[in-house]
Amino acid sequence: MTNQLTIYYTSDTHGYLYPTHFRDQQPHPMGLFSMRFPKDENTLVIDGGDTIQGSPLTYYCHVKGVDSPVAQALNERGYDYITLGNHDFNYGPENLSRYLKALRARCLCANVHDAEGRLPLLPGAVHALGNGLRVGLVGIVTDWVNRWEKKENLKGLTVSDPLAAAREAIAALPPHDVLIGIYHGGIEKDLATGRSLSDTDENIACRLCEELPFDLLLTGHQHIALAEGRWHGTHIVQTPCNAEQYVKITLNENGQFHSELCAVPDHAELNGDEQKLLEELNAWLDHPVGHLSRPIWPEDHLTMALNGTSIADFFNMVQLEASGADVSCAALANSVRGFDSSVTVRDVVASYVYSNTLKVLEVTGETLRRALEQCASYFLVDEEKRVRISPRFLEPKEAHYNYDYFSGITYAFDLNRPVGSRVVMLERNGRPVRDEDKMTLCMCDYRATGAGDFEFYRSCPCVRDIQTDVSELILDYFSSHGTVSLPERHPFRVIRPDCD
Repeated sequence: MTNQLTIYYTSDTHGYLYPTHFRDQQPHPMGLFSMRFPKDENTLVIDGGDTIQGSPLTYYCHVKGVDSPVAQALNERGYDYITLGNHDFNYGPENLSRYLKALRARCLCANVHDAEGRLPLLPGAVHALGNGLRVGLVGIVTDWVNRWEKKENLKGLTVSDPLAAAREAIAALPPHDVLIGIYHGGIEKDLATGRSLSDTDENIACRLCEELPFDLLLTGHQHIALAEGRWHGTHIVQTPCNAEQYVKITLNENGQFHSELCAVPDHAELNGDEQKLLEELNAWLDHPVGHLSRPIWPEDHLTMALNGTSIADFFNMVQLEASGADVSCAALANSVRGFDSSVTVRDVVASYVYSNTLKVLEVTGETLRRALEQCASYFLVDEEKRVRISPRFLEPKEAHYNYDYFSGITYAFDLNRPVGSRVVMLERNGRPVRDEDKMTLCMCDYRATGAGDFEFYRSCPCVRDIQTDVSELILDYFSSHGTVSLPERHPFRVIRPDCD
């Protein structure tokens, strides 16, 4: 059966171009440089955003002032259309403008408006294929960008409601035969059962399918490996993150979509400039920056959440010194390298992977207790009284980064008690914390927005805003301390079911 249209789709590549995750120098099956998309006049190559931030490569280019190779990589692979992801705003509008102007692909993002005209954005387009098929395309990004992003990075930009913007953009399209949405946002319902996975509007893919006439919706943001998804008559796909897979989609002559997840080789043919940049990057990553009293390596997330981890304790040490706060909380990324006792830049940027800064909030004891109860909801006790991770932190997206570890207090969770009443001990300086007590709490700027079901933080006064990336603060900490002594004990305890 002849295909009318072929689409190659990537999303959430986060600047992972080389076939490596940078935690070591071994080849891994990933990276945009490892991808090749055979093209003809009936083929489109599309990216769903979160493209220019998120890897040690993009961090290196940003802090060293080196031109990022991301746009050139997309150009060489023949990308036709992209949309913006929330992380594409992280380095500010000027950086984003340089990226978009270097692209040959057109950026479709109907709900981002640039009052200063720096960003070459279109709400939608109709692409005529060689076989005469007219493909309508509309791009949108989750408007939770407004909650997460620093104000200075959105200067002159407005991110509006994606559903309303998409509806308006579709109405303005010239005549077309098939309609495709490029949505940097995720899926809020289980596609098999219809069960609600979220009660917020961060992700509205199903609603888009219900209210708009998309034939195909290319989604992102959640990093779900999804092909052959369907909702309300719309075909839905999504890719995992960090260029570990891409999706190939075909439309046959009967108007039926088919999609499949495609593996990525563990090698890439690099040109001279790409090889030179990789060598410079690896030399920088392997540069020694300091020492720890002992190596600290990650365990599985449940084990760390139950027993504590010196990785989070160390992050909190850095945050407490940088902020002068009374208390600090820090989370771990879904994937963390860890630290050898002789620490390199690679250890730092592959262990604290986000481009976060810090905020210090004034909180009450009551607010702190609510935060701890939210963290305690990470644990699920099944019928056999085994402790597992709650599905709320696994579906529709793994979100171990929404479990916080605290320093500056001592506390205990009792998993024999129901969710919402598990905090059985909360002390500071050896004294119980009362609801009316006030203190300062340092956290990353992402958490301070209330993200991860910490909505109550949004009403807390901000007493200090530290505009230095946490990765830089960690590097500075080693510069000023040399050898860092790590505490042997963690500041909390989790009481297991039927245990004392």
